Amino acid sequence: MSEKIYCGNAKIVKTQFGEMTKISLHKDDINKIVKFMKEGNLDWCNIVIKEKQNKTDGKPTHYLEIDDWKPTPDATPQPASEVQQDDDNLPF
Repeated sequence: MSEKIYCGNAKIVKTQFGEMTKISLHKDDINKIVKFMKEGNLDWCNIVIKEKQNKTDGKPTHYLEIDDWKPTPDATPQPASEVQQDDDNLPF
């Protein structure tokens, strides 16, 4: 697994309409995201919002991290035509 890329913070705010998550991104955070996407030749970037363990009143309660998970090459699903079925184990 590669090094984690942190890219912003978030805070849960209570409003008259319910809770709302406010996300804050600095231009450096956006540049990290763009760099990650350029290096991987990506059109999309998944970002995970994680709750901080140590919270301080009035400060952000969550942080953002780029999700760099990629499927392993050997985990590709087989087409349905190649999947073997054992008719002896069917319930009908």
